[in-house]
Amino acid sequence: MGNSHSFQSWCYLLYTYVSEALVSGSWLQCGPHVEFLLRIFQTLALLEVIHAVLGLVRSSPFTTMVQISSRLFVVWGVLYLLPEVKKQSIGVPLILIAWCLAEIIRYIFYALNICNISSSPITWLRYSSFLLLYPIGITGELVLMCGAVQALKGTDRYSFAMPNMLNCSFDYRLSILAIMALYIPGAPKLYMYMLSQRRKVFKTKMQ
Repeated sequence: MGNSHSFQSWCYLLYTYVSEALVSGSWLQCGPHVEFLLRIFQTLALLEVIHAVLGLVRSSPFTTMVQISSRLFVVWGVLYLLPEVKKQSIGVPLILIAWCLAEIIRYIFYALNICNISSSPITWLRYSSFLLLYPIGITGELVLMCGAVQALKGTDRYSFAMPNMLNCSFDYRLSILAIMALYIPGAPKLYMYMLSQRRKVFKTKMQ
C-alpha cells in the first residue's frame, strides 16, 4: 500500500504543478500548494533510507541517503528559506518534472514487484529513465542553489559571526557553495553507480 500511495502522491504533485502552470502561463515558478506538497512528499522519502537499511528495497542505503539529502537541502534550505529563488527560475520545472517522473516510475516498479508482476517496459524505465532524468534533476538543483547564492550575496541571512556564545561563525552562502562543490565528485560517481546497476539488471534478464 505504501508504494501505491507514494505513486499516487507524486502523480498528484505532477498533475497539480502542470495544471497550475497551464493556468498561470508560467512554468518557471510553483505556487504555495505545489511547494507544500513537494516538502511533504520529499521529507517522507526519508523512510526510503530506513527501507534500504532493512533490506525492504534493493537500493543502497548510502546512495539513497545522498540522493534524498541533496533534494531535502534544495526543498528546505533553498526553496523554503529563500522563497524569492523559486520565482521565475528554470530550476523549478527541472526539479519538479525530473523528481516526479523518477518517483512515479520507481514506485510503480516497487508496487508491481510486491505483487510479483513482471513488466518489461516498467523495468526498462526503472533502470533507464535516470539516463535523462538524473542530469535534468541535478541541473535544476544547481540552478536553484546558484539562485540562492545570488540572493544571499551581500547579506548575513542565516549566518552569524564571532564573537557569540558558541564561539564559532557560520556563513550560509559559503555553505551552499561548499555543497555545490560536492556535486563535482559526487554526481558523476552516483551516475556511474546507477549505470552499473542498470548493466547488472539487464545482464541478468538476458541470461
